[in-house]
Amino acid sequence: MGFVEKRRGRYRARYRDPLGRQRSETFTRKADAERYLREMQVDIERGRWIDPTGADLALGAWAEEFLSLARRLSPSTQDTYRRDLKRYIVPRFGDYRIGRLPAGEIENWLNDEIAAGLAPSSVHRHYRTLRRMLQVAVEKDKLPANPCDRVQPPRVPKREMLFLTWDQAVDLAEAVGERYRALIYLAVDSGMRWSELVGLRRSKVDLHRGKVRVTEQLIRLESGEWLRKETKTAAGVRSITISPETAKILAAHIERYAAPALDALVFPNSAGNPLMSSSFWQHHFQPALRAAGLACRFHDLRHTSVALAIAEGAHPKAIQARMGHSSINVTLDRYGHLLPELDEAIAIGFGERIAAARSSRRERSLVLVQGE
Repeated sequence: MGFVEKRRGRYRARYRDPLGRQRSETFTRKADAERYLREMQVDIERGRWIDPTGADLALGAWAEEFLSLARRLSPSTQDTYRRDLKRYIVPRFGDYRIGRLPAGEIENWLNDEIAAGLAPSSVHRHYRTLRRMLQVAVEKDKLPANPCDRVQPPRVPKREMLFLTWDQAVDLAEAVGERYRALIYLAVDSGMRWSELVGLRRSKVDLHRGKVRVTEQLIRLESGEWLRKETKTAAGVRSITISPETAKILAAHIERYAAPALDALVFPNSAGNPLMSSSFWQHHFQPALRAAGLACRFHDLRHTSVALAIAEGAHPKAIQARMGHSSINVTLDRYGHLLPELDEAIAIGFGERIAAARSSRRERSLVLVQGE
């Protein structure tokens, strides 16, 4: 058991931690010291006691320790954590003690970022990074609770999907220039993600069977290093059948622009290196959009692929497999609003079948009557 002693007009609560070490905290009022002592004893008895010196660690110092603990995570996740901490979190909270970071200050920080014109999605990511870092502090018994749990992050507006028609897709592909024309056609035909397309190797393309095998993606880290990693989900490993027309365009592209090695990139830049999204957007995709009179993101070509497949009567389960979604629910949640058109197509098809069957029945009945 601990005790409270009065020293120089103040009250010191003294107790022993679970390892038998002497601990103390000083208060102005005796009642506060006694309450603190009771709380410490209850926490020790219930196994919830946390060393208060851990909470006295500067957030900047804990950020370094957190990054060290995150080394088992994927390089891209580490890259995101390191960038957010260096640019946005440590400059604001680096000198704060992690145990003395008020929830109100976190809310003010998020509001300041929104007011500064940062995208809500970026601000929300900064919040998630800070929350994860402090949650690890809780898990490592440095904090009793995560202050981010008492903060409402900014709402991220749902970005509207844009869908191109076949005519618009062809206009865009033809406007982008010969070197990257096949990239646009394959993106629309297959629905592959940007990272899957730029990382595609010759060995994964079977032009005779019209198949493209997706097994990995290629991403660029903050350091400028290129990293090959597994697909976004286990279902992302897939084989996609492409149209004969796209296969023909892709064959001509590979013959002209890809190196002969089996592990060579299908879509390298003019120097033979991986294609950077920023460079492609500025020098090729954006000018092609202007020339075609269109406005969309590259990722909208993936949405377009789904919309065109639905228009052709594709089953949602087939779309799920083609897109590499982790479950049918993901497909339905994202593209379910397009399915009424498929429902109407089914009704029209059923109507045609019923009409044809009734007509056939009438013809058979007429033959029977004439035979009598």
